[in-house]
Amino acid sequence: MFNKSKTVANNPVPQPPVESINTSPVGDASQEIQPIAQPQRNNMMDMISSNASKPSILSEGFSFRGEISAKGAIHVEGSLNGQVQVDELTIGSRGQVEGVVTCSSLHIKGKFSGTATCSELIVTSSASVDGHVVYQTLSVQKGASIKGELLLVK
Repeated sequence: MFNKSKTVANNPVPQPPVESINTSPVGDASQEIQPIAQPQRNNMMDMISSNASKPSILSEGFSFRGEISAKGAIHVEGSLNGQVQVDELTIGSRGQVEGVVTCSSLHIKGKFSGTATCSELIVTSSASVDGHVVYQTLSVQKGASIKGELLLVK
């Protein structure tokens, strides 16, 4: 009936087609230029650095207490209590952050209480802010709850 070993042996791994680009005048196909192959990532550090733009996620149901310092972004759907120093902090709609935050961008959809210093502050309609936030640019959606002090610093 169906023999897997013969199928595998008779079907080698397909190779991607190589495209050629004809740079000669119309009608003269004697000169073709092959595109330069992209280098492949062979080392683990190359693979890790390619994921640097992906946020670290604190999932719903997860609680963290302590100090976080990181390059890049953190997205919080759980509970975070402590000192946070990151490039970007997003508090998701189910997330809660309490403590001292220092970041470039602070995007609040859930609950924040404490003190924050950021360049960009975005507060959505579902957000609740209770504390002291120092910012350079601000965006607040209608319906957001803000209790405390928002201070513009240029």
